[in-house]
Amino acid sequence: MVWVFVGLLVLFILVIITPIQLTCFYSREGNDDHLEITITAWGVIRRKYDIPVLLLKLTEAGPELVAKEETIQQGRKVRERVKDFTRRQVKKWYHNYRDLLEKVRDLMPLLKELFRQIRCTHFEWHTLLGTGQAAETGALTGLIWGVKSMIVGVISHAISLRVMPAMSVQPVWNQPLLHTKVHFVLHFYLGHFLFSALKVFLRVRKSKQRKWQAAPSRA
Repeated sequence: MVWVFVGLLVLFILVIITPIQLTCFYSREGNDDHLEITITAWGVIRRKYDIPVLLLKLTEAGPELVAKEETIQQGRKVRERVKDFTRRQVKKWYHNYRDLLEKVRDLMPLLKELFRQIRCTHFEWHTLLGTGQAAETGALTGLIWGVKSMIVGVISHAISLRVMPAMSVQPVWNQPLLHTKVHFVLHFYLGHFLFSALKVFLRVRKSKQRKWQAAPSRA
């Protein structure tokens, strides 16, 4: 019995101090998209999600995003599947998000606490663009710079940014072109993240119970 307790205690401590590294790389060249997400624990346990194909096709129900996802674990592909994201699904996710914010008004401080556990140690965002018209390209270059600066400002307030972001916007004056690459690395401890996520879950559950108790009974 004692050894079981000791084993559970050791396992609990290992979970708390487990360092997680999340590496994301996204690139778009013309109409080709590529998204790669790698999750690493202790620098050894690695799980990689590779989404080499992102296509936008038109259907009777409206535009639909098709993604081919490959799951790679320890250097070996363990699963491959194709996901469809319809307009109806996106609208459903948005409504669920709005309902969650309405039900739990004080959720934002907990989410901020959750995100503050995340440290960013690498951030790159490079863009190569052109419209074929010099005036339009110049105006668009300034606009992209403004959007990038705003996004980085929001990120720096949401998480702990430990490095100066490396960004560039290079105009191409004589042809229409769009190439962009985003690469960032996030670090956090699994225990801190799970503890903050648990508090968010308990707050959501408490809010649902409060709403159920406040609901008028029907005779």
